[in-house]
Amino acid sequence: MTVPLSHNEIVEKINHFCREDIRDRVLTQEILIYLSTLIKSEPELFKGLLTLRVGYLILLITSELAQELKVTQDEAYETLMQLSPFEVKTRLSQVLGEYSDMSKLLRQQESLHVKQKESDIEWVVQPLIFEDIEVQPGGWRRFRQAEGATGRTPKDFYKQVWLLMHHCKGLVIGDKLERRNRLESEEMISEMTAGEKNFALQVEHLLNKIEAPEYRQVNIETLMELAAIAFNNPDLQIEEYIVLDVLIGHAVRLAWLDGHPERGDRYDEDKGSAWRSFYNTSPKECASYVVKAFRFLTEFGEVSTV
Repeated sequence: MTVPLSHNEIVEKINHFCREDIRDRVLTQEILIYLSTLIKSEPELFKGLLTLRVGYLILLITSELAQELKVTQDEAYETLMQLSPFEVKTRLSQVLGEYSDMSKLLRQQESLHVKQKESDIEWVVQPLIFEDIEVQPGGWRRFRQAEGATGRTPKDFYKQVWLLMHHCKGLVIGDKLERRNRLESEEMISEMTAGEKNFALQVEHLLNKIEAPEYRQVNIETLMELAAIAFNNPDLQIEEYIVLDVLIGHAVRLAWLDGHPERGDRYDEDKGSAWRSFYNTSPKECASYVVKAFRFLTEFGEVSTV
């Protein structure tokens, strides 16, 4: 870009890319101002950074807060919102100064710790009902858009989600920094039954908040695959919340790098293409990469506890 954006164009982009929480737009504007100040006063902080992703920087700050306070990412985000502008700027300077270490910290917080050895887990790829549907090559995205827009779910879908919740601390469906997107397993299992309508309505509410219908559908496919793993591993117990955004994000990355191994160190530049490609793959192939992402995260958890 050689011509600066106008004020209205900047506001439009902030509104488009920010989370549904209105406070996120204000925070984004604050961080943009602080970045411009820091570039002038401490240019060494930006050495090696070709692209500054405000959303990612916010995530790094919340990761640091989460570790310090021993809370979840969404709780850390609430704490971030209570900080003064000076404190936010200080935190921003810190994560820029320790960028590589902070990225490792974020990866550690994404990991899923399981009590079993990785080799003891049966990583089954569940045959999905969608495989019986004839779809033209490249048409899976259109199929997912249509399915996601209708709001339909497969038979016994909510019972499968109920089963999955017995194997983890809870689920986060949608924006991982939004506290209201978290479902607590202990609370829901103790207060509701598998076939209870209120349970289905709570899960459906979070799915319906997802704006992109194709992404809503991928969330459904992911939950079905996770439930299949849980069903085939009755002793499996995940100590953390399963954050679907994180799991699916890794599945997309792994799928793209399988086909483009030479782009491993430049994946950030390819994310748009990676997501388009993922939406156009069959449900079975997507499920296989959900399994790979799940294995990746659990394997990382085992390494980090040594």
